[in-house]
Amino acid sequence: MVQEITSLDSPIDAMLLMHQAYEAISQRVENLAAEGQQGGDLQAFKEEFDAWITQLLHHATAEDLYMTGPIVDSQPARDNETEHAELAGQGTDLVNFMVRGDEAGLSDSVKAAVMGLEDAEHKALAQDLQDVADLLKKEIGQDKVTARTRRHLYQRVMALHVLEFDHFENEEAFVLPLVKEGFNEQQQLEMVDRLLFDGNTDNPRWIIDWMASELPPTQRELLLGLEKRLADVHPVTG
Repeated sequence: MVQEITSLDSPIDAMLLMHQAYEAISQRVENLAAEGQQGGDLQAFKEEFDAWITQLLHHATAEDLYMTGPIVDSQPARDNETEHAELAGQGTDLVNFMVRGDEAGLSDSVKAAVMGLEDAEHKALAQDLQDVADLLKKEIGQDKVTARTRRHLYQRVMALHVLEFDHFENEEAFVLPLVKEGFNEQQQLEMVDRLLFDGNTDNPRWIIDWMASELPPTQRELLLGLEKRLADVHPVTG
């Protein structure tokens, strides 16, 4: 994730671009959480957080279904799915912490992403959002967030960012090579198409468009080139 991406040797290397996009938004969220410790409005943080967590929760579900799911008899693939569950769990826990009473609530996109998780434990966490809101309402007012809460928020964001970074490193080291070994180019293109486009929404481009918005020009051009190769793979891209 540190090295600059100058080419995509295989279609599945699109995940390197996705990881770079995640690093951009997660670092921005962490910076805003750090600034928030000094006081002031948290609206900018909340908007970026919503975007980050929506993408992250969708990522956990989509990769389990379309990338690691087809890899059978592979411990690295199962480990990757376990890491997705941990990411989703910690992300949902942070969502719970963010709830600030009935009126503030969560954005519709975050609610949908949380409820879209297949794991029963994560669904239970999502259903507990209101209970958590009732508990936190005693400490976190609608108009005032305490200094202690701001510090805890920053610590939780940092922890999730580190977990995300470690997961992506493991995925690049152990899972992507398995995909390259076990799936031909056409199969990888079909896999990537499902990871970059969401055929279950009115806006199937929301993932790839978000990625493009986070990437610098050179990597954006790589993404555009890949999209052209995907044009005839799946109806959702048309």
